[in-house]
Amino acid sequence: MAERNSKRGPLFAESNVKTDQRSLITAISEIQELSIVEKMGRSLPTHMMLLDRKFAYSEVGFHAVLLDGLCNLVGIPFAVAVMWGIMPIFGSWEPTWFGVLMALTMGVGYGLHFNWMLGKNLGHCYYGAVCRRSIDYLYQALWVCQAIKIVLLFIVFHTLQSVITPASVQKAFAVVWPVFRPVMSDESAVIVQDWMIHLREVLIASSWLAFAVTVVGLVIPYYYCYIGQIKAAEEHRKNILYDRY
Repeated sequence: MAERNSKRGPLFAESNVKTDQRSLITAISEIQELSIVEKMGRSLPTHMMLLDRKFAYSEVGFHAVLLDGLCNLVGIPFAVAVMWGIMPIFGSWEPTWFGVLMALTMGVGYGLHFNWMLGKNLGHCYYGAVCRRSIDYLYQALWVCQAIKIVLLFIVFHTLQSVITPASVQKAFAVVWPVFRPVMSDESAVIVQDWMIHLREVLIASSWLAFAVTVVGLVIPYYYCYIGQIKAAEEHRKNILYDRY
């Protein structure tokens, strides 16, 4: 009777697996662990790639592209303006190579470094069905998000190029000038307005620079994966021969 009235447990055991959002380092580490198992000769079942992990890897790519897009939106026009002498950097209107490098780093450094980091750490892991699927989910998310990013940047930059005119700048400054009057002189206000008007000159070039940098960034991981796949296959072959003898 006591057994019949006892409280029954859940149908399925509670899982301790966390479904929190994965960071880039965590995603890379998980794929590296899987690749070690694959290279040692143990084939992993393809169904171990669960749905939450697929979405987690895609989410890592989405957040990376989101931050890269914000850097491109602000940093690339600034970098082009510095190179064209429209905006000073480090107090100079004639930037040195170091100033140009710093300006470009602000605009495109994050995206290029992100793709280089993925390729460098995951290129040698592109071996085995599970590892390849994991990396492909991450890269597919990058491709889709990068395509959306470029379309949005083209729309934003071309829209701003048509909206920013001398008349619109003066009208906007007339609205916000009472707020900045206590902290900005008339000379500084004129300089800011001139800079805003000249900024429209770099927007179209900025959109194409963002496109070119994005294409280069997406090619970097595939280069590492191509080389890494060849090396991983050779390493696997040597491991099999070593196990035999």
